[in-house]
Amino acid sequence: MKRNTILAVIAIILLVIGGYWPYALLLLLIVPLAYFITSRKEKAEAPRVTFANVEEVEQKYGEPEDVVVLDASRANELPALILFYPDRDLAIIAGEELKLSDLTSVMPKNMATPYTVDEYAVIIGTNDPQRPTIQLRVGYDAVLAGEIAAQIDAHIH
Repeated sequence: MKRNTILAVIAIILLVIGGYWPYALLLLLIVPLAYFITSRKEKAEAPRVTFANVEEVEQKYGEPEDVVVLDASRANELPALILFYPDRDLAIIAGEELKLSDLTSVMPKNMATPYTVDEYAVIIGTNDPQRPTIQLRVGYDAVLAGEIAAQIDAHIH
């Protein structure tokens, strides 16, 4: 059972024991309705398309128009690549399929804290409410992070 369902059952039992029958009946009506609405909302969300490797992507969409390499030491692995298909309004970012029209902004960012070394990331903003930002680690080079952000920005705009 889900945690929220268990809490609702406990609340109903406590209301009945405490003598608050009208509130218990009201809660008995609201709980199934809320459960129905949330389960329907979960079913309505489209599943995200993800790929395991570059060959799988190329088999489905063909050769990409442009490829951005995030980490040169892992250049043949999909999590370290961004594949662009502008004619299909499509980008494969870290193995996940996203629309280019949903990407809104990109910027390099220093992710260091006072206790860690300067590691840089490229932050991509999207219109997707499920995933408003995408954070891609690019290593310890600020210039490389800026170049990667510029390459991505050229495809967004």
